[in-house]
Amino acid sequence: MMKSKNKKSLRTFTAITCAILLGISGVSAYAEDSVQNLEEKTSELQGEIKDLKSQLDATCAEMEEIAGKIASTKQAIADTQAQLEIAQFEEQSQYSDMKLRIKQIYESGDYGFIEYLCSANSMNDLLNKADYIETMSQYDRKKMSDLINVRVEIENTKTTLEDENGVLDDLQKSLTEKQSTLNQKIASASSELNDYSQQLARAKAAIEAAKAEKKRQEILRQQALQQQQNQNNSNTSGSGGGSSPSGSGNSSGGTYLGSFRISHYCPCSQCCGPYGGTTASGVKPVAGRTIAVDRRVISLGRQVSINGHVYTAEDTGGAIKGNRIDVFVSSHSEALRKGVYYAPVYLL
Repeated sequence: MMKSKNKKSLRTFTAITCAILLGISGVSAYAEDSVQNLEEKTSELQGEIKDLKSQLDATCAEMEEIAGKIASTKQAIADTQAQLEIAQFEEQSQYSDMKLRIKQIYESGDYGFIEYLCSANSMNDLLNKADYIETMSQYDRKKMSDLINVRVEIENTKTTLEDENGVLDDLQKSLTEKQSTLNQKIASASSELNDYSQQLARAKAAIEAAKAEKKRQEILRQQALQQQQNQNNSNTSGSGGGSSPSGSGNSSGGTYLGSFRISHYCPCSQCCGPYGGTTASGVKPVAGRTIAVDRRVISLGRQVSINGHVYTAEDTGGAIKGNRIDVFVSSHSEALRKGVYYAPVYLL
């Protein structure tokens, strides 16, 4: 009958443990899917930022080139303006000289012109003087025409340069706006990338935590299975080998209470504070006999079997709640050495 109960308890514990492990596996799988999605999004944002920065670099390089062209054009405009001022001055000077000669001829009238021709010493001299007057007149007209052409050409050049400079200024403004837009996009994508990176870090941490919890649960499951097996072996040995020595006992005839968390304590101040000399039931604790329990689960004075050893519930503790038992030992080093584990508990 007891073997049947043990097997039923083992099956129940195994089922619960498997459910916990499956739940942890489900969380881990969900977290891994989340990590994959976050990694894809992070990679996508990194590529987008890289492309935006490449566009920004190209825009900055173009802006630098345009700035150089604007500087060159403005210098050319300044040089052309200087040339124009010289051409205007020369044109004005030539015009003033022509006006002066015309004025002199006008003031002297035809007499002065005739007198100049009549002063010739010979026919050849007369022809020379007439040719000289014609040459001077042609020179003035040609010189004036040339100066006007130079001035007009310089003015046209200046107008062309100013038009080019206007186009370059507009292009520079357009590139500046593009630069500002790219910077805003990079800032927005970088902020979004930072958010996703933080989510990714949290998701990876959750996976590691789930894996650690799964490993811990597996260790506890193995410990419980081993302890259950040891209990079964002890039951078999007890039923075939007569009565047990006083104080050792087994689970025969006991009621299975479940798997308990077993820890250890000693009378030192670190474990018990100033109350290490007396238990909650008023007796002095004894190593190998005394255990601290939650009196709502196990009443004081009742005996229980843990791994084939019989203990008496004589003490309580603030941290001993529910399925927890604190076993009294003689020293703190022994308490640390025995540590914490899970074991099936039977009420005798």
